[in-house]
Amino acid sequence: MRLLRATVFGLIALFPGIIVALGAYLLLGGDTESNDWENWMYGPCYGIPAAFVIIAFTSGLREDREV
Repeated sequence: MRLLRATVFGLIALFPGIIVALGAYLLLGGDTESNDWENWMYGPCYGIPAAFVIIAFTSGLREDREV
């Protein structure tokens, strides 16, 4: 059950991660009409969505605690 929950959390977290990555890309000066790839784009384009997915996946793997 924990693995399924973690997978669902990771998949759902991908969408806000992409939106935040797009905002970061534009704030860092990315051109929306250019097709040229530059090295600084790895952070916003891959790093931010990956961080969202990893954090959500690990939080989904945590054990439920009784209150």
